[in-house]
Order: sequence, then C-alpha cells, then structure tokens
Amino acid sequence: MDPRVVVVTGATGKLGPAVAHRFAADGDRLALIARDRLMLDGLVSSLPGGADRHLAVDLDLLDPVGVAALPARIEATLGPTAVLLHLMGAYSGGHPFEQSPDEEWTSLLDDNLWSTVRIVRAFLPAIRASTGGRIVTISTPLASAPVVEIAAYAASKAAVEAATISVARELADTNATANVVLVRTIGDAKRSHTRPAEVAEAIHWLCSPEAAAVNGQRIPVVGRG
Repeated sequence: MDPRVVVVTGATGKLGPAVAHRFAADGDRLALIARDRLMLDGLVSSLPGGADRHLAVDLDLLDPVGVAALPARIEATLGPTAVLLHLMGAYSGGHPFEQSPDEEWTSLLDDNLWSTVRIVRAFLPAIRASTGGRIVTISTPLASAPVVEIAAYAASKAAVEAATISVARELADTNATANVVLVRTIGDAKRSHTRPAEVAEAIHWLCSPEAAAVNGQRIPVVGRG
C-alpha cells in the first residue's frame, strides 16, 4: 500500500504503541493523539522516521473545539487523513445498577461515546473522500453480553458500536469502511488475554485493501478461552 496518513487516538494507552509501530512499519505517517505530551514525544521518537514523519498532538478529546480543528491541523503537516483508529476508551464498574453513581455514567459516556462521536464526525469528510478510507473503533464483548455491575461501561460501549455501524451504513456506497474491534482484556498475564500486537494485526488487516468488503462489522479478537 502507498503510505497513508493515519490518526491514532489514545496513542499512549495499552494498544496505542503496538498499533503505531505496526502502521509506521508500512511507511504510514502517523498523527498520534493523547493527553500526555511527554509520553507522546517518546512514542514518536521510537517510530521509524521519528518526528520527521510523525506528529504528536497533546489534546483532550472531550474538547470539542480542539477536536473540530484536528483535521486541518493534521492535513497542514502530514496531508489529508485516510485512516482513523479511535483507541481511546475508559473502564469503570463494581456498582450494582441502583447504586451506580451519575458521575460514573457521565464519565464513561464522555470518554467512550462522546469522544467517538466528536472524532469520527470531525474526520468523516476526509475519510469519505480518501481512497480506501478506514475507521476502526474499539469495544468489548461485554457490550452485547454484560455481566453484573458494569451497566454504565457496557451501555457506553454498546453506544460506540451503534454509532460506528451507523457510520458504516453511510459509507456503504463509498470506498471507505467503518468497523469495530471487540477486545476483552488487553495484556499477556493470562492465556485468555489478548496481546496488543494481536489487536494491532487485526486492526491493520481491517485497514488493508484485502478488507475492503468488510464494513459495519464487529470483529472479535478474543479467541482464547
């Protein structure tokens, strides 16, 4: 594939570095977004091409003005965005439904749903106009099969899935796609955990020409018991 401009949110989280390295290995130009500038700079410097090829953007995605300005800011430095990988997310739980505080619902809806709505809305015109544009968001099997005491988390992730698949339907007549990757626990402490590199490979495939027919799908990366 020709090098593309790839936007990665939550770039300094559990998935971000593995995803960034996977796409940078192809020669893509990355715009890495997170709150912590120091961690972002360290990640950029570890990638092939370093700061000469990639852009670090320290931004809170709950800032609607900052998010709306991102596409033009990135295009001015790297070019128009072709791929949006929205990896940012948050987890909270441990409360029975009737005891779950309003603050928990508000925080999870902000971090999971509203961040998705704003970032996808900002980049959708560029994704739609690009050749082989891609959007990938992250959810969990718990969104459709919740367990006890995670109602707010499950509901916020279910909303992320619904929003992403709604966007996919709007992209059906274009060359762009939007899909959701489902991950349970990210790590390598247990066999049932999904390694960041494994998730990165799944995301990379969804952004390849070979996955052009995959649109509006929930892709589970949770194969080990």
